[in-house]
Amino acid sequence: MSKKETGRIVRSLSGFYDVRVPEGIVTCRARGILRKENCTPLTGDLVEITVERGKGMVEKVLPRSNSFVRPAVANIDALVVFAANVNPVTEPYLIDRVAAIAGDQEVPVYLCINKCDLDPAIDLVKIYESAGFPVICTSAETGEGVEKLRSLIKGKLTAFTGNSGVGKSS
Repeated sequence: MSKKETGRIVRSLSGFYDVRVPEGIVTCRARGILRKENCTPLTGDLVEITVERGKGMVEKVLPRSNSFVRPAVANIDALVVFAANVNPVTEPYLIDRVAAIAGDQEVPVYLCINKCDLDPAIDLVKIYESAGFPVICTSAETGEGVEKLRSLIKGKLTAFTGNSGVGKSS
């Protein structure tokens, strides 16, 4: 017997979607009809699923409040752009481009400058603070600024983006 549920996609990997429902996480595939409708489920989507014998099927993607291609997410409350002034040095154009895309969808952007123990990136901080962006300086190595970042995003569905190696996972 199948059971219908509504949940949020919390992870997408190789055509499998982990959907959080009240009872826990259900791993799902997407119905082929979604592909025909040119609708790819994204992490953050609210979806209707059917569950049978512990396996799920995404039946419908509910309307989105916003969606992004990179990172491939939907319905986020905030976007944190990670940058660094050392190993790798972040090109400000990347920050500007991501901020413009998020701003177009009215999603708040926080700039997290990581690796501040190695280089405080004073120029980046000045530029983006004067432009009105909340800037958090962190060091994954020392823990500096991490609590401030946590408090800013607490209770928000937040996506992280930035160059490879800049410290998103840390």
